[in-house]
Formats: sequence, C-alpha cells, structure tokens
Amino acid sequence: MEGPRAVAEALAAGVVEELYLDEDAAAPITAVPVQRVTAGVLAHLADATTPQGIVAVARTPATTLADIGPGVVVVLDQVADPGNAGTILRSADALGAAGVVLTRGSVDVYAPKTVRAAVGSTYHLPVVTGVSGAQVAAFARDTDRRLVGLDAHAAPGLSALAAAGGVVLVVGNEAHGLDPATSALLDAHVAIPLHPRAESLNVAAAAAIAIHAAVYPARPDSPPDSPPGAARPDRGAGAAAAPVPPADQEGAS
Repeated sequence: MEGPRAVAEALAAGVVEELYLDEDAAAPITAVPVQRVTAGVLAHLADATTPQGIVAVARTPATTLADIGPGVVVVLDQVADPGNAGTILRSADALGAAGVVLTRGSVDVYAPKTVRAAVGSTYHLPVVTGVSGAQVAAFARDTDRRLVGLDAHAAPGLSALAAAGGVVLVVGNEAHGLDPATSALLDAHVAIPLHPRAESLNVAAAAAIAIHAAVYPARPDSPPDSPPGAARPDRGAGAAAAPVPPADQEGAS
C-alpha cells in the first residue's frame, strides 16, 4: 500500500511489516523496519502514477464472519472494480456499518487501487473475503439479520432495509448485478427510486444510499421514499436503482 493516510492506518492496525520511504522524507515514529530508497526505486514500487513518498508491505488480516459484531453488514457480490470496492468500503466505514464481506470472484480488497479508494478505511472495520453466497445467507440467518439485495429490477423503495433484527445488504456486479444463485437466497430485493432523466446509479453511489437507509432507517412518520419519475427499463443492474412513475403517469410502462 502507499500514501501517508493508508500507511498510517495500517501502522495503527499493527499489520505493516516493512516501510519504504523517499530518501528525503521524514520517517514516522515506528518499530517497523524502514528502508530509504531513491525516487526511482519508489516509483517502481508504487502503483500510483505519482508516488506519495511512502510504500508499505502489510499482512492481510485473517478475519472471518464470526468477527463481525451487531449492525448492518455490507456484502459485495462479485464487484469487480477496485475503485468501486474501495469506495463502498469507505462509505460503510463512514456510515457506521458493522463489517464488509466480499464474495468469491470479487476484486482483491487489499489491491493497491482498492486501498487507495478506501482512503484509510481498510482497517477500520472487519473485512471478510472469499466466502460464498450460501455462507453469507447462513451468517444472516444465524445472526437474525434480514438478507436484502439491491436490484435495479425490484420495486422501488428501501423500506425493507429497516429490519428490526438488522440487515445484510448485498450489492452486485457492476455489469451483471446480483449473481442468480445469491439472489435466490435473499429475503427481499429493493431498488432506489430515481428521477426519470437518470438511467442508473454507479454501484458505489447506490451502495452508499442503501447503507445510509439501513443504518439510519426513517422514522415511522417520515414520508415514503417515492420521488417523481417515470418507469422505464434500466440496463445498469449492478447500480440497483429503478425509476418510479410520476403522479400524472401512474401505470405507465
């Protein structure tokens, strides 16, 4: 990993094994071995186009589903883009989720681009990787959580995310949406209501909206989540959002 913020968070988590610093940079106070290198060597080590002067080698934490405590859990079901994965992890951290799970076939959450997109959130909450949809479903059942998936083709509305026992929120692949096998295990499917001029939402943006709705459910006296819109097909299944009809076009296809 690279950059002062990501490295500082990894140092605080106690997972860094080696540090590589620009020969002119100030060294952090740490017991971790530090290697001074030239700008050319640092550029070779770094993944970013413009290195930030510090690169770390860190262990991958051995985290399991049992390490996740009470609260909303976010599942990335074969999400492929490192920027999306890192941004969802950052949103989950910022909004107070209990943990993040990546199913088999998802991007490497510890890859350099994913860690950069997470902007320091990688080690703030439990992150579990390499599990199956069936394991996620069993975890939801065993912890009395409702398993809810974002699906662009579901009826618009996020009320299912306000489950009394908690929620495991599943977001799917950017191009294909939820894996059919995972989708069949869900307790409910939800979509984010959209204004008709917008075709879909990026999966990371959709996930942030849904995480907020799950962590901070609306009060019973709040208005329903149904802004004006017009129903029409949505190609972005991974974005998990669907338009809704306006009042003067009710029932339009």
